[in-house]
Amino acid sequence: MRGVAVCRSPLHNLTVTQISNISKRRKSAKSDGSADYAAKRAELLRVAAELFKKQGYHSTKLSDIAREVGLDRATIYYYAGSKDELFHETVEGVLNAAIEAATELKADASLRSIERLHAIFVELMVGYEENYPATFVYIQEQMHQLGSQETAWAQEIMRKTRAFDQMLLGFIRGAMDEGDLRNDIPIRLVENALFGMLNWTHRWFVPGRGMSGREIAEAFWSIFTNGMNVGSDRSQSTDCDLSRVNAGPVEPGAPIPFRPPGSAARAG
Repeated sequence: MRGVAVCRSPLHNLTVTQISNISKRRKSAKSDGSADYAAKRAELLRVAAELFKKQGYHSTKLSDIAREVGLDRATIYYYAGSKDELFHETVEGVLNAAIEAATELKADASLRSIERLHAIFVELMVGYEENYPATFVYIQEQMHQLGSQETAWAQEIMRKTRAFDQMLLGFIRGAMDEGDLRNDIPIRLVENALFGMLNWTHRWFVPGRGMSGREIAEAFWSIFTNGMNVGSDRSQSTDCDLSRVNAGPVEPGAPIPFRPPGSAARAG
């Protein structure tokens, strides 16, 4: 039509055959394990996460990421097939690291449950800092959507988050049984209170500005275990019956880190 400008991303000008050939080269390069290729891909992951945080996941295009790192329309496909691929790889890497750390803590018979809980709590916040802002983008924009997705990736993440959630609950339950945490509070409510503190850091935490991730985690842990009221009798129980407390998430948009939507209604 005359007088109407049709704007298309340069990435869409590639033919199906071209993209298919580049995809084969990408898979081959990833399996070869070249240091240069890995370094460039790591840069893409970092830049993608920054743009997701700044512009929003849905508003960011693969062409935006390509332009930010100085790649042309063909070369970007050599490193990533889509923005989803970049996002998924970063998130799954962080989740796998958290599960691995929790598994190792669970297997260490020399530790009390409260020590395991403390260690994984700190590990999560340190992981948020080291993978900033990718994990925060996940919490902020994506996590609440997983429950309604039928993709293989979403289902796998759901399976892993449930497994991780059960390990966290196990640490809390063990600490209660061993007498290190009070047992008059529902376990799920305890989990929400503790890990909810970490969850909200996505609204204000920026690495390099003020306290480190580890310092923040240790401060939160001190508040959780010792309270803020100087000289108070911290062994004193509450005056209300907490058996009827709804221990679900405080706010739908703020799930527990790596905990699947709806899990509050299951384990208790």
